[in-house]
Amino acid sequence: MSSARKVGIFVFVTLAIIAGMILNFSKGRGLFARTYTIRVLSVEVGGLKVGAPVAISGVPVGSVTRIELTEDRRAVAISARILSRYPIRRDARVSIAQSGFLGDQYIAIVPQGEDAPFLADAEAIEAERPFDLQETARSATTLLGKLDLALDRINGAARRLDEQLITPEALTNLTASAENLRRATEEAVLTLSDARGLIRTNAPVVSGALSNLAVISGTLKGTTDQLDAFVTEQRPALQSLVSTAGAATADLKAITTDLRQGRGVAGALLSDEDLRLQLGSALTNLAIVSSNIARFGILHKPRPPREVPTNRVRMMGRDPLAPRR
Repeated sequence: MSSARKVGIFVFVTLAIIAGMILNFSKGRGLFARTYTIRVLSVEVGGLKVGAPVAISGVPVGSVTRIELTEDRRAVAISARILSRYPIRRDARVSIAQSGFLGDQYIAIVPQGEDAPFLADAEAIEAERPFDLQETARSATTLLGKLDLALDRINGAARRLDEQLITPEALTNLTASAENLRRATEEAVLTLSDARGLIRTNAPVVSGALSNLAVISGTLKGTTDQLDAFVTEQRPALQSLVSTAGAATADLKAITTDLRQGRGVAGALLSDEDLRLQLGSALTNLAIVSSNIARFGILHKPRPPREVPTNRVRMMGRDPLAPRR
């Protein structure tokens, strides 16, 4: 075999190996397969790299071709090339997943329904926030620190409880309290038994009392019915009486108002001081006159007072004005 043929065979085998490797690392995509591009928008890519696979329900359907920031630099735009025979609907869930606990990351697509339209070439779709192991570890460390602090506080509280409450004196008091509770329970049981016996013994008396109470209730009901009938029968008279009382009250109020304001004779007597004094003097004279009439009669005429001259000459003999004996 000539050297040229050997070189040709070596080149052919090398190209076959390279093609097999390309086919192996292309996840079954092929070199001349028809594809389309999607753009996945994510807040963070984590450990995702160019060439990472894209899988629909775990089946590889494409790969990541480009990773770059958006124009506002608030998100990451991931370009992926998908085989044309695997169209993706717009309502599909897209996330950056991880193969295994420490495996490589890839784009996972989970279909949702069958009504949404398919994504067009170069159309964008938002992805869920990827799982960040470091952030989770930091959160777990913080949580463990808080848990240790809480356990220290619980241990301190338990230690103080053991030192302050669980003492021999406290245990003795607790034992005494339990004994008192037991005795109180026994006494309560005995009291309940006595009450049951008392009720059982006085059952006839209680029954008679209840019967009498029922009779009294019937009598009261009859009396109440009679009273209702009487009130119904006498309602017009009662209404008339109430109306009359209201009118009398109004009249009395008007009279009182007139008296306070000095209207009429009675009002004038109450408001005029001179007239009240004159009326008092007249009543006094009337009392004197009535007393004299009752004492001396209606024809009694009182003597006028005798005038005694002041400058008369004293004469001897009998006074002509003196009454005769």
